Amino acid sequence: MSSSVSIHLWICVLVFLQPCYPGLDDQFYFEDGLKIKRADWYLHLETKKLDDHIRTVVKHVKIREDLRESHLSFDIGSPEHGLMIDSQLSEELYSLYFHAQIISEASEWIGGSECRNWETPCAIDLSKVKLDKTSMGEMCLSLYYNKSACIGMNLKYRSPDGSCNNLKRSFSGKATTAYKRLMYPNYRNEFIEVPEDFYSDYRPSPRRLSVAFVKDEHSPDDFKTMAMAYWTIFVGHDLSHTAISTMMNSNRPVRCCDEWKELYPGRIYYELCLAVKIPVEDPFFRNNARCMYYVRSVPAVRSDCTFGPKEQMNQATHYLDGSMIYGSSAKRTWLLRTNLDGQLLTSMGCDNKSHSDPLQPQYMPLEDIESNACQYGSGTCYRAGDIRANGLPQLTVMHTLWMREHNRLAKLLSHVNPHWDDERIFQEARKIVTASIQHITYNEWLPALLGENYTRWNGLELPTKGYSNVYNETTDPSVSNSFATAILPFANSMLSDTISLYTEHRVINASLSLKEHYNRPTGLLSNYMDQLVRGLSTQNTQKIDMLFTQTLTNYLYSAHPSHGFGMDIVSLDIQRTRDHGIPSYSEFRKYCGLKAIRSVQDLSNIMVEGSTDKLLKQYRDWTDIELLVGALFEKHEDDSMVGPTMRCIIREQFIRTRMADRYFYDLPNIFNENQLTEIRKVTLARIFCDNSNNVTMMQKKVFLIPAMADLQLCNSQLIPKININHWSEMVDTFKK
Repeated sequence: MSSSVSIHLWICVLVFLQPCYPGLDDQFYFEDGLKIKRADWYLHLETKKLDDHIRTVVKHVKIREDLRESHLSFDIGSPEHGLMIDSQLSEELYSLYFHAQIISEASEWIGGSECRNWETPCAIDLSKVKLDKTSMGEMCLSLYYNKSACIGMNLKYRSPDGSCNNLKRSFSGKATTAYKRLMYPNYRNEFIEVPEDFYSDYRPSPRRLSVAFVKDEHSPDDFKTMAMAYWTIFVGHDLSHTAISTMMNSNRPVRCCDEWKELYPGRIYYELCLAVKIPVEDPFFRNNARCMYYVRSVPAVRSDCTFGPKEQMNQATHYLDGSMIYGSSAKRTWLLRTNLDGQLLTSMGCDNKSHSDPLQPQYMPLEDIESNACQYGSGTCYRAGDIRANGLPQLTVMHTLWMREHNRLAKLLSHVNPHWDDERIFQEARKIVTASIQHITYNEWLPALLGENYTRWNGLELPTKGYSNVYNETTDPSVSNSFATAILPFANSMLSDTISLYTEHRVINASLSLKEHYNRPTGLLSNYMDQLVRGLSTQNTQKIDMLFTQTLTNYLYSAHPSHGFGMDIVSLDIQRTRDHGIPSYSEFRKYCGLKAIRSVQDLSNIMVEGSTDKLLKQYRDWTDIELLVGALFEKHEDDSMVGPTMRCIIREQFIRTRMADRYFYDLPNIFNENQLTEIRKVTLARIFCDNSNNVTMMQKKVFLIPAMADLQLCNSQLIPKININHWSEMVDTFKK
């Protein structure tokens, strides 16, 4: 053997720790004397080796967390505390989070050590490797493939967590499962790393983009009311709730920035933190802060029980099922019920005395859990199915209206069916409420958002008579990661800091500041409930664009009453799309079948005037433009509030949301024909009329700006009511 060949072999052994043979085809390698095709590397991973990697990651996590123990606390009422409340992980999900995080990090570890940077799609290959026989296998199989999961359940009604909707795949659409990927995730190392971090300039800091793109200017929509914005948020909270990571050994909050708003030194926060870098020249924060708190989203175990790229967990059910009212777990639902006559818990004004005076207006029960539910301490916020119900005053109004609607229906059902017990009344009222939300969403909101012609001709219009037959048990109900992470945040641009209060004749008689009442709803509702309801149906919503109120871009979660430095919702939303590995705007245009961007002129043709120059000053190339940013700058389609890319992703979601739901309201055996006819009468106008304190006039279509001639008396037949007598002595025809 020549000396040059000997040297070559020694280099191979020392550097790559495997035999190398001169002239051997690069498509193969040798391991334990076996010739293995590089493309098949993942087929030769033994269970012992996989478990060794898992144990290594567990040890690494222990060391990492020990280093962090002194950096855990932040002040009650601080912006960080406010964000933690909105995004906190439910305690009962901690074990699932721990396992998902270990699997995500182990996947990255295996890819780095076993794939050895070959020119092969490591993550795609590793996603074919099952967890079954590893130490994580039993946990995953019990989560996703538990054949006894639905035994003993009353399948006539939805489960609180969405399980057993699909009788063949009990986990499908269940809370705590992963968001769906429309496109393969964009991670730097294929598994978990974002394409940039605090120290990288690959793409600009989200805060730099926010400062460059966003203005605080009014851009009122001439035809749509503020109800559009809040229904978007309300429905968005029904479909998705992304939690942030906590310390894995203690479940305590992670602090990514120090008390001086600087990033903690070193990389000990790499796996859980993705802090937003604040430029030195920032016009608001300037030199007072260099680091904006951002903790990475909680991962999910992959539904096929494999290793692979990081996925994110949805804490909400994936169905349009009223989970923001009733909760996404049996435990949460139980905490909201009186267990008497099918009613939900209520309070009067600012105390927790439920049902002491049925003639007094009822509000949601006050939250009495210290600090982890209310930004300003226990008793300063309400308990709802979704913890985010307290952030925006008119969102709290929406929750209150639907809590009252449930109790109103429960009372009527009890009257026409005095033999029904508490459970039957509760479930039937919940069933009508959920059907009403579905009907309003598809019949009123989607046409107003996407355009009536678009919904009619693109599979989103529901039949007006008879039953539908669209249910498909093979359709995946999971909310797409791109929809939840990059599309739903468009609702934030529709908000205004000014909350206008209106008289019965729709004249403004006062106004409130969103900044002064963010996360502080108690007291406000008892004083201004009806004015806020009229504001929802009268005040112009803002257009969907890059104009945001400073309340959200500088003062988000800022501490009352000083309102010093807060956070920036645009920065956080952009950072979340990076955290989740959401592909670029141009990639999603391809996914939607839209014209590809091949030149600056192509970009200019589809973006609003003046935005192309702004974009190309910040991004190296149009291919780097992120989905959230591109979608907000995109020109709107005719008769639509959004552009074609956003409209495509919204359509994709709501077609599946309906098709995959065995309980969707217009399917056979959900309601009888007379009941279904009544459900189709439901409008948001009727909900406002029946559940406000004393609103007496309302337009029929509350998403549209009214003229005085449009206002009808609430007792008018032009705003129809459902006839609850059709539920009297209801024949049980639901097929299990």
